[in-house]
Amino acid sequence: MKRRALWIAGLALLAAPLLPPARPAVAIEDEGPVDLEELERERMARAALHPVRARISRYLEAATKAVDRGQPEEGRALLEKLDPKRLNPYERALVSRLQAHLAYFAGDYAAARERFEAVLAEKILPVRDDNRIRFNIAQLYAASQQWPEVITALDRWARYVAAQDSFAYYLRAVAHYQQDELDAALADARQAVELSSEPLESWLQLLAALHAQKEDFASAIPILEQLVVRFPTKKQYWVQLALTYGAVQDYPRAFAVQMLAYRQGLLKEDKELRRLARVALHQSVPYQAAEVLEKGLAEGAIPREPEALELLANSWIASREYARALPPLRQAAELAPSGNLFVRLGQVYMQREAWAEAGEALQQAIAKGDLKDPGNAELLLGISYYNDHRIDQARSCFARARQHDSSRAAAERWITQVERDLSS
Repeated sequence: MKRRALWIAGLALLAAPLLPPARPAVAIEDEGPVDLEELERERMARAALHPVRARISRYLEAATKAVDRGQPEEGRALLEKLDPKRLNPYERALVSRLQAHLAYFAGDYAAARERFEAVLAEKILPVRDDNRIRFNIAQLYAASQQWPEVITALDRWARYVAAQDSFAYYLRAVAHYQQDELDAALADARQAVELSSEPLESWLQLLAALHAQKEDFASAIPILEQLVVRFPTKKQYWVQLALTYGAVQDYPRAFAVQMLAYRQGLLKEDKELRRLARVALHQSVPYQAAEVLEKGLAEGAIPREPEALELLANSWIASREYARALPPLRQAAELAPSGNLFVRLGQVYMQREAWAEAGEALQQAIAKGDLKDPGNAELLLGISYYNDHRIDQARSCFARARQHDSSRAAAERWITQVERDLSS
């Protein structure tokens, strides 16, 4: 369970942080269903009663050309010369729409929304054009991070369309997510992805993040697999997929995904390389763990500090490559603040029956101090001396080891053995 908790803790959400909700401020037109065909006929009839006059058309054309030339201020000045009271509804709608676009490009989202609302108030443009404006208003609220207003604006827009499209569902999902409405966000994000033959990267990101936040990791996996296939050079998706496999305790696949990312050169940071090495050790492939660590240390991606060097040494030991384990373990022992790694070094020498070297390492361990089990260090040093035929020194070590509860029984057996040897 602890291992699974660590995998879950490593999962990084893909969406933006939550923001406090704001107060809705979108004007809703008449409630209830809309007969789009009837509404379009009404608009056409109303527009026919209010044609655009030639003078106004020239102003609109000149303002548009000014904007196209990169002179929006000139376009704005031309529109300000027109008196709204002397314009008919259709002309006012066209002027307000162009003013809204000018305000948007100037970064004044509030003014842009105000002018777009003025267009809608005229109720004269074709339904398709008004729908585009309603959707633009929702997007402007999103740009200002006014999430409740986004949802209200999308609800208004949805009344005038036959069916919502993928992007609308995505925008609604983001707005729900930002208000911590995870169930609603998940339903809309799923719709956005399902309705699209090739969903955008950000849509897949959000859907995966929502599944992860609800700890439905099994559902997040196929989404992350899509992201890995479609964007194979983006490291974060490989890392997230591996972590998600770990969260469902599918450690072989978690390891395989990390190795694929590593072989593509995507994993280069210290924490990533150490994580990969630890997973390799857990999957009983210590040689690969050692190779990853050795390469990382050689290239400077992993700092030469005791923990990393000890991990490398342990990987070589698990691979039964004792000779290759000795240099990093000795360096780790020299850098470590306590003598515990010197005890580990002594044990490796003892496994190789290099008794003199083991004795030297264990002496350094005791001299450095702060040992987890000083009695065991004395016992091991005595065993090393005994096998190196230094009997008197071995007996002294066993005598000191006998003073510690953890090593008393073993030390007494060795003392008995030494006395037997001396008397024979």
